[in-house]
Amino acid sequence: MVLLPALTAVVAAAFALVVLRQYGSHHRAYQLMWGTGFAMFAVAAFAGYLARSGGTTDTEYRLFYLFGAILNVAWLALGTLYLLAPRRWADSALVAVALLSVAAAFAVASAPVDLTAAADSGRGFPNGSLARILAGVGSGVGSIVLVGGALWSAWIFLRKRHNGRRAIANVVIAVGVVIVAAGGTATFTGASGVLELANLVGLSVIFAGFLLIS
Repeated sequence: MVLLPALTAVVAAAFALVVLRQYGSHHRAYQLMWGTGFAMFAVAAFAGYLARSGGTTDTEYRLFYLFGAILNVAWLALGTLYLLAPRRWADSALVAVALLSVAAAFAVASAPVDLTAAADSGRGFPNGSLARILAGVGSGVGSIVLVGGALWSAWIFLRKRHNGRRAIANVVIAVGVVIVAAGGTATFTGASGVLELANLVGLSVIFAGFLLIS
């Protein structure tokens, strides 16, 4: 299982490069947001690989938590808003996610880390800490947006019989998010080695959804 997060980091970095290159050609906001989300996946996965291969350090856990537990899904969700929602709504969400990112960076940098708990269960930050709360906000709300976007796209397709490809793509993305979330939940309940595999599979499914839209 040690190599799984390394593989996930390579795959996520490749996905980020593909999406950001498309943004360079087409300048669509959702591509920039999704490229940012994939890049955050890569950073988190690489930090996880370093922790697995050499023992968890304070810095590695903070990087993993910031980009993997709080921000990556939030930025992917922001891309979905730019794809589906009115631009003014998406711009307002961008301000909110930017503020979340600043608050998360402060919370993760300032909170004490229990490295023993981090290695055993992934819960390196204390219960009720700002970092833990923001993880619920970033990943929880982000997942709701991604799944909600999928359901909305499917509903529009069923009603109007157009944008079927976009509807399928958003459903695929939502499935990928659910896989990633399930891996995190399994880890917190004590299942060993599930998170890395779930991240790799879920990330690949999310990217497949992106390719359907592109």
